[in-house]
Amino acid sequence: MQLRDDFAKHISELHNPIDRPYTASIDKSLLKNTEDIEHLNKEIHDVNPDYLTFLPAYFWVFYFAIGWVYFSVFFFIISLIADINYFYLNDWSIVNVFVTLFIFVPSCTPLVLLLYQLIRKHFIRTQYYFLKTEQKIAYYYRPLWKFRQSYELKIVDYKDIRPDLHQDPYNRAYTPLNLYVADPETGDITHHLKLEDYRVNPRVQWAFIRTYMESPADDLPIDNEICQAYPVDTSGSLFACADIIYRKNGILSSDHSGGGQIMVFIIGSIIALGNLFQANHYQCTKRAILHPDVQKLLTWDGQNTPYPIQPITDESKLAFEGGNWEVNVRWVCIILINVGFFVWAVMAYNS
Repeated sequence: MQLRDDFAKHISELHNPIDRPYTASIDKSLLKNTEDIEHLNKEIHDVNPDYLTFLPAYFWVFYFAIGWVYFSVFFFIISLIADINYFYLNDWSIVNVFVTLFIFVPSCTPLVLLLYQLIRKHFIRTQYYFLKTEQKIAYYYRPLWKFRQSYELKIVDYKDIRPDLHQDPYNRAYTPLNLYVADPETGDITHHLKLEDYRVNPRVQWAFIRTYMESPADDLPIDNEICQAYPVDTSGSLFACADIIYRKNGILSSDHSGGGQIMVFIIGSIIALGNLFQANHYQCTKRAILHPDVQKLLTWDGQNTPYPIQPITDESKLAFEGGNWEVNVRWVCIILINVGFFVWAVMAYNS
């Protein structure tokens, strides 16, 4: 088995190991944490007798905030240079060329890269499939810095998983659940599965996964009023994927019936780029279930699932195919509002 080239160390050096599969009884009290269970129900992408998967976690709020700070700092510096140019300098041509380059090269690079990602749909994260029938986990892997390398399919045995609460030494509030597989002879890490959902107690998340993989369907706390199926695997609509954010928060109804539009306009018009960035992440995440080797491991025929989950309605299917006019018109209007604000800001700055 090939060792991971970005994370290989002895298994005894894990931060905070917790119970391994089938080695101890599942702490059912963890599944009574209403807030965490509701969160996991909202994050479920699909659950059936054969596989469970969550929507891929993504720190879009963090990156969006950093982006705004980046832009603000640059525009502050640009304003300062413009004031110096106006009050103290006489050679307008050289300074103006410098200021122009300073504006359009470094300060606009993040926006250009974001727009490029929305069009290119480059894979950023992967998604993990917990195969209950086969007792395996399937996912794609590629070293972070080897962005030109193709993703490699990984299939590991669930029984070999070693869960660990990997705490960031620089951020004590961030403790995600990490799953490892070690070489039985050397103890070196061969697989590292990073679920990276910092919004839920990792012990509750692991108890939830163990309950699915090791227990009858009735033991899994699924709320059919919250848990929805999202057809994002084959979605051609960035706007429908952006709606996932609002549907998980209960602002929009799950059937794309048109309710809650005002709140989406208000919130979406403020953070439209952030919403579209996260939607792009949902839309283009590398999914192992599309791989032929994983499809051969699936046994569910698509019927008689014992797990209650909201089905994909005809309106939802139409939205994710890009044919729901309510979804499309709403997001086009939100984008136009943002463009209008940007034009107004530029004109006000230059007046």
